Amino acid sequence: MRIWIKAAIAVSVLGGLLVGADRIALSVAEGRAADRLAGHQGITGKPSVSIGDFPFLPDLLDKHLGSVHLAAGQMQLSGAGQSFQLEGFSAQLNGVQVDDKLTGATVATGTGSGRIGYQEVQRLMGLDSRATIGYGGPGLLKVGYQVLGQHVSTTVKLRTDHNRILVDSVGDVPALGGLPGVSGLVGSAIGSKSFDLQGLPVGLNLKSVVPQSDGLQLDFEGSNVQLMG
Repeated sequence: MRIWIKAAIAVSVLGGLLVGADRIALSVAEGRAADRLAGHQGITGKPSVSIGDFPFLPDLLDKHLGSVHLAAGQMQLSGAGQSFQLEGFSAQLNGVQVDDKLTGATVATGTGSGRIGYQEVQRLMGLDSRATIGYGGPGLLKVGYQVLGQHVSTTVKLRTDHNRILVDSVGDVPALGGLPGVSGLVGSAIGSKSFDLQGLPVGLNLKSVVPQSDGLQLDFEGSNVQLMG
């Protein structure tokens, strides 16, 4: 009986050591991946990398990871010929095949999201100082405009076309002192706005755009994505 007890204890200790070694290797790999991605793929600073595999060492030897979560406080993107910051970016990458040189990977599928503040949106849309822009309710932006010294406001819906964000429709514009053509003037000025996104994060493509209280939430997706560091 004592022999079996000692054997059980030994197996338990060995198992604990193996799990500990697995977790240490995982932590080291996450840190090295974060170091490699820092300053690449549009990432500003060092991101947070979390690998979901357990046990990790067999997957590492196979160079295939089931899932990787990536988070970065800021990413540098460009649109309408201007650079801007994508805030609070996070991505879930699934089926990550690391290359033999450990310098890059191919991601089977990935999703992500981030936010653009409304000041940045106004600049990218080319709206001048006569305009103001903010949250207009679920799925809507509120746009204010100065016309003939008077302030009018309306709502707009946005849509995506590949990696472009553009105005889908403009809501009603209030009458302004009975002056004809004001609605058409404002609708024409706002409704023609759009901008392309370039340098999208970790090779993902724009899926949708959702107005939020503090800016536009951009959702991304992609398949067979090349991840380089």
